[in-house]
Amino acid sequence: MAGQNLLSQGKTLGIIGLTQKDWPLLVAAKKLGLNVGAYVDHSQPQLTKLADFTIVGNYRDRDKLTEFGQNSDLVIYASSLIAPVAINYLTNFTQVPQGVAALEIVQDRLMERAFLDEINVNVSPYVTVISLDDVYQSIDSIGYPAVLKPIQRGLGEQSLRINHQSDIAYGDDYIQGGAYLLESWIDHNTEYSLTVATDGETVVAYPLVEEFFNEDRELIEATTPTEVPDAMRDEMVRIATEIAKKLGYRGVITVRFYATAAGALYVNSFDLEPTISGNIFDEVAGVNQYEQMLRVIGGMAIHELHQLQPAVLVPLYDNQLASATRQQVLKENWKFRFFPADTTRTKGVKGLVWVTGGPDALLSDLLNQVDTTEILRPKTSPTQPAPEEEWLRGGWFTLTR
Repeated sequence: MAGQNLLSQGKTLGIIGLTQKDWPLLVAAKKLGLNVGAYVDHSQPQLTKLADFTIVGNYRDRDKLTEFGQNSDLVIYASSLIAPVAINYLTNFTQVPQGVAALEIVQDRLMERAFLDEINVNVSPYVTVISLDDVYQSIDSIGYPAVLKPIQRGLGEQSLRINHQSDIAYGDDYIQGGAYLLESWIDHNTEYSLTVATDGETVVAYPLVEEFFNEDRELIEATTPTEVPDAMRDEMVRIATEIAKKLGYRGVITVRFYATAAGALYVNSFDLEPTISGNIFDEVAGVNQYEQMLRVIGGMAIHELHQLQPAVLVPLYDNQLASATRQQVLKENWKFRFFPADTTRTKGVKGLVWVTGGPDALLSDLLNQVDTTEILRPKTSPTQPAPEEEWLRGGWFTLTR
């Protein structure tokens, strides 16, 4: 498919599963001279106003999927949570180069763990359970703390953290039938993400990013470059490359890692979509994740990547917008992006801030600039769960992955 240029100027790209954070994907498509069709599950006029046509409907509505596919030269999915059955159906009318196999793996935690086991990657120990009795019988082999979560990923799901045997009782109302994953929680002191672009054969890696989260497991800061041993960095690149090649996926993949104080490396998960922390590459790598994604999926050559300068990325949530507006007036080396409003969803990232200083800048100086303002939310210990693993301690959390 490489060299075919499936997304030449004037063709129509269909994008399904857009959310606020995907605004740059629409912008990147228009910069390529493409017509854009958007398929969303609820009206988002501020987000989709750049699109040439918009279809609003359930992602399993065959009539609307037919209309969408017939009016698109090529379709991509912007979310790893789009139902594989919808993508399969769209292939009756148009090309979907990302395919469905990787989507099925990333949505099923058991398939994902089996996939990672197959390529000999460290993951946290786990067992499958279908009842509370299974949890009681399995917890000794898993150890405390542990996390109980549905095998099927999806919006609105919930996870339960088990710190002590007495916490297992909370699972009585939590387990609603079907299979669940019970896995050990790995104590770690740092969290990283590594993004790669792949056409199914060639794999090109972006700079490694360190991520920081608050007590609610919202991303509050991302930085690059990172200070890690060369051997660890090489291993992360090797793992991400193995995942990309084994999946046979076309597009952008982000692999999330835990690193323990002893230097052990674990894979937490991987995403088939541009990530919030990946926006840091707009100011770091010469080509951003959205442009690269479209190039790869459209059959164009993958851009070479080089680290141009250090950067700090700060996602903005509702309660940071006023502070961001003040800093926008004062800071000469800060860049801002605000996402279109989606009044139906109050949570989530509303904008981004990039803090840079040129190729000779020190990351520590950039971090100090952020720390001396009120814009940053408090960080929390990385011994809490990763972003997708929000949980309760005696109460429920809605997962917002």
